[in-house]
Amino acid sequence: MKTLKTLFTTSVLTLALASNAFAQDGGEDCPDCIMVPDLNVEFKNDSTVYMNDAEKTEIAEFATFLKETDLYAVIEGHTSKFATATYNLQLSSDRAVKIRAELIKLGVKPAQVKAIGFGESSPLYDNNTEIGAQKNRRVIAEVFNDAVELAEYVSSERSRIAEIKYKEQ
Repeated sequence: MKTLKTLFTTSVLTLALASNAFAQDGGEDCPDCIMVPDLNVEFKNDSTVYMNDAEKTEIAEFATFLKETDLYAVIEGHTSKFATATYNLQLSSDRAVKIRAELIKLGVKPAQVKAIGFGESSPLYDNNTEIGAQKNRRVIAEVFNDAVELAEYVSSERSRIAEIKYKEQ
């Protein structure tokens, strides 16, 4: 199978087959491009409850994408920093598992999708602001070509997380 290459990021990621010739400005003439729906589900504080009902639409769109392709995904759970690191690691895992279960309920093959929690270890936004902390309470997805790539990624990330020295706050 050919490797996917990220061309640019917007609300929808555009991926193209690496062996395909494409324009560096975003691949205008890219017949082998695959449009990947953005999965970025936000949660209420200290909860596995979605911020709003629109989150369900994102999950359904991502499920449709996975069912229509032979690609694989890892669902990554994250938290803000406002609890102990150990608690946040479990909460992030619970969030990722919830999304994975929803994807499977919507028809995605269980082997096609894995879940992993990162706790507070990978903030994208400033946790010292209300908006930043809210955006860090998220689940996102990484897409892979095949089960081997997916397994390698999950294994390496689990090892990395295990090495993080969480300090109780």
